[in-house]
Amino acid sequence: MSPRIFSWILYAVVGLFFGVAAVVKVVDPEAFLTSLLTYEVFSYDVALALAFFAPALELLVALCLISGWWRQGAALLTFFMLLLFIVLVAQGLARGLEMDCGCFGENRLQTGGDYMLKIGQNLILLLALATACFFERKAPSR
Repeated sequence: MSPRIFSWILYAVVGLFFGVAAVVKVVDPEAFLTSLLTYEVFSYDVALALAFFAPALELLVALCLISGWWRQGAALLTFFMLLLFIVLVAQGLARGLEMDCGCFGENRLQTGGDYMLKIGQNLILLLALATACFFERKAPSR
């Protein structure tokens, strides 16, 4: 398999993940708002703005990662969104909160294992994104 195809597959996987997560949030913004409030770091007004802005941003980066349009910018933005989410989940774990991550509808984080699984999932997405970037740069130019 060529490096270009391999990187596109990885971008597509990350993009599909973000696309599905965005659609779930767009369909039920109230549930996502409720999830954001369980993090206990956002005021109601900030959480309300995020409940509408974050899914649109996720959908945009998903389309860019899959299509190749503005892929470098979308990959960078995705990288920072994943890092932010890891930090938010880790702070919930450190504070002993019972949270709902809000990724794909209701997804309760109650035990240390739940939190570590969610952090691990996002680390895998970060690794897939970094690998895609590496192989894209390694691929011969068109």
